[in-house]
Amino acid sequence: MTRILFNITGRCSSSYCKRISLFLSILLAGLYETTPLQAQQKEDSPVIEEVFVIPEIYAGRIVPNYLNYPEANLRWGIGATLYRQSNEKNSVNHYYNNPLIGLNVSFHNLGNNSLFGNELNLLPVVGFPLKKGIIQLGLGVSYFTKTYRDNPLNKAVGSHITWCFQSFYYRNFLLASGKSLRIGFGYLHGSNGHTQLPNFGLNSAALSFGLYKKPAISRPVKTSANTQKTPMQVFITANFGVGFHEFGGTSAPVGGPKKLVYSSSIAGGVILNNQFRWYAGFGIRHYEHFADSIANSPELQALKVSPESFYFMMGAEFLIHHIGLSIEGGINIYKPFYEHFSREFESQESIKYHLRKIFLTRLGLRLYLFNTSDKPKHNFYLAPYLNANLGKADFSEISMGYIYNF
Repeated sequence: MTRILFNITGRCSSSYCKRISLFLSILLAGLYETTPLQAQQKEDSPVIEEVFVIPEIYAGRIVPNYLNYPEANLRWGIGATLYRQSNEKNSVNHYYNNPLIGLNVSFHNLGNNSLFGNELNLLPVVGFPLKKGIIQLGLGVSYFTKTYRDNPLNKAVGSHITWCFQSFYYRNFLLASGKSLRIGFGYLHGSNGHTQLPNFGLNSAALSFGLYKKPAISRPVKTSANTQKTPMQVFITANFGVGFHEFGGTSAPVGGPKKLVYSSSIAGGVILNNQFRWYAGFGIRHYEHFADSIANSPELQALKVSPESFYFMMGAEFLIHHIGLSIEGGINIYKPFYEHFSREFESQESIKYHLRKIFLTRLGLRLYLFNTSDKPKHNFYLAPYLNANLGKADFSEISMGYIYNF
């Protein structure tokens, strides 16, 4: 897999392409890492390991998320996902019922060439088999050919490169030819995390159709009723992050400077079945934009307004070898500058203002140094995070963390 990625990107001589190639190679190695196959498997239960590609076509519509949203026709796209699936006896396959791990590449026409242009997506995905169908989640990057700079009517996309999130539900139907028709429906979202305004984000609902030869292992297997459960494990964690954003509301001002946000947190929690973390803790953030505004305002200085925020958070994390999908929510205990910020860029009469002042959310993809399935006592991770006030993007961040397992 890594060799394929290097061959594809090897023709690009720029250091940017090389860095992307290296990151994707490390990420896929983390997703695909397993222990030796045959050594772990009983003779009466042979290992089946499949690597396969599912081509897809997409059809859907953009979902408007602000007033006077420009019109767009049907969006359509083509793509393919390279999957790996195995029935090797390990904690990941037991807990997630032999998940499908892969890399999705897709091209989409957004239904209005002069305004939205086209979208290119590249994202790692994980499919979780159910009794009927599969739930698939993906988090990666998108490239949009048109932004606000190309057409001011496009307030959804402020930068060419954005975050990309997808969630799909798929069902397979066996055809007389022996192949399988895969039909799915899902949600697609692109946002730059408030790093370049405007940034309403692009939301879409879509159908997916794929035709492929179904591997034998893709049928969920029955797990043994007497399989021992892994004891609950306690852990503590600490992290430090550096993010950046532009100062303003969702739509304006445009072209402002980008400044940093420093964050740190400590938390503790439990690991269930060696594949799922639940944790809670406290964190602090320092906003450079807030500090500069206070420094330039005698009124704010007289009020002794602070550029920091303190918060309580709770989180859940799904672990797959070297990768963790982290979802966090929290409550701002102390964020005094937000009231002054909202006077200029938001309506304080709206219920959304009060909710965004109180609640925060984070979504991230952690890359661990050591395989989490091996239960290391010490572990370290590097993670990109998208931070938001409730559901409104606040800043994008790179976070480094340490975990100690008792």
